[in-house]
Amino acid sequence: MFARSFSALLLAMVATALHAQEMPSLADPSATGMPDADGRSERQSGPALTLDDILGLAMQANPALRGAQANAAATDGALMQAGALPNPQVSLLQEGFGGLERTTTALVSQVIELGGKRSARLDVASYGKEAALAELGGRAADLQARVTDAFFGLLAARRQFQVANESERIAARFAELAEKRVWAGKASPVDATKAKAAASSAQIELANAKTRVSMAVEKLATLTGSDLVRARDIAGDLQALAPVEPLSGLLARLDDAPLTRMARAEMLRADAAISVERAKRVPDITVSAGMKHVVTGGVSGNQAVVGVSIPLPLFDSNKGAILEATHKAEKAEADFDGEKATLKLALTQAYADYSSAAQEAQRLKNNVLPAAREALDAVSRGYELGKFSFLDVMDAQRTFFQEESRYVQSLNDAQVAHAELGRLVGARLPSGSFPTTERY
Repeated sequence: MFARSFSALLLAMVATALHAQEMPSLADPSATGMPDADGRSERQSGPALTLDDILGLAMQANPALRGAQANAAATDGALMQAGALPNPQVSLLQEGFGGLERTTTALVSQVIELGGKRSARLDVASYGKEAALAELGGRAADLQARVTDAFFGLLAARRQFQVANESERIAARFAELAEKRVWAGKASPVDATKAKAAASSAQIELANAKTRVSMAVEKLATLTGSDLVRARDIAGDLQALAPVEPLSGLLARLDDAPLTRMARAEMLRADAAISVERAKRVPDITVSAGMKHVVTGGVSGNQAVVGVSIPLPLFDSNKGAILEATHKAEKAEADFDGEKATLKLALTQAYADYSSAAQEAQRLKNNVLPAAREALDAVSRGYELGKFSFLDVMDAQRTFFQEESRYVQSLNDAQVAHAELGRLVGARLPSGSFPTTERY
């Protein structure tokens, strides 16, 4: 009896040691043979790129951001042109071409704008520049959020690869073990068939996970517009979740958000356009000054010429343009109110998404995963000792890796929501660590 108990204990200790060798910790990427972008386990030369490095590359090379920068720079020209004064005109009038009788008149004319036309144009151009700068800030915030999403998406894809890699190795080990138990007459051939099917399924999932890593690299490289992302590894912590300020504080920051400033600038520009159209109702004055050279009977003389020209607004008082500008201003004001409401709703939703995902990740890591890991370890040892069926093994294995994938997805969802909060307020929110345990 003692010898039988001692043999069973020794067998359990050996199985535990083998199990520990076959199941490395997911917290150590090097232990799982994590591939780079093309699926190789070897790292490319050069230092790993951090999120700050990749954001810097994107700000320099992204085509959409460069286009927004050019559009903002173009408003300098519009503002310069809006302040330009009308050019003077030079005219020459010749009456008669004979040597004894002729008159030559040379005039210089200048339009004098009245009604505040130039000031109104400058207001429109100034608000247009403000709108373009706000749009540039919005594009930068959007690019920052998209790059951050892609960065953590790549980290999540690599973490999912680690999960699939461990699942594949465990499934292969159990397939081999089931085959040995069948040959020893300790298990049904059905167990071996099921184990082989599970191993094949794990291999397919591993291949799919490897493809998702490659696609995540391509997405990040496309967003940054740089090939360095393909040539180097990235360094980041998917589990580093930052606590954010209360929702009330984030909502207060929406007044200075790029999208709010852009909608406000468009509203003010539309209001200024009304002033431009109203100023056009006031006719401009054209003053002229010059000299008339008169030759009469061969005798020449010079006379000064001064003139004033004022158009009479009898048929066109610009009422239609004023009406159009007024309704456009009303639309811009409605768009501004709608944009504020939309941003408030989007920020509230992103805040809820972040809180929910962060809490789910914490619960999974602190409570669910340790229990699932413990159950898998116990069932694995019990199967090797003949205490559990292979169905029990498959169920425990499936539960553990499903929860692992769910944990990674929760982390990714939280990082995406955190980046979305930064996009909406127009600033990158501080990063930090969410308190978790070391082992799960």
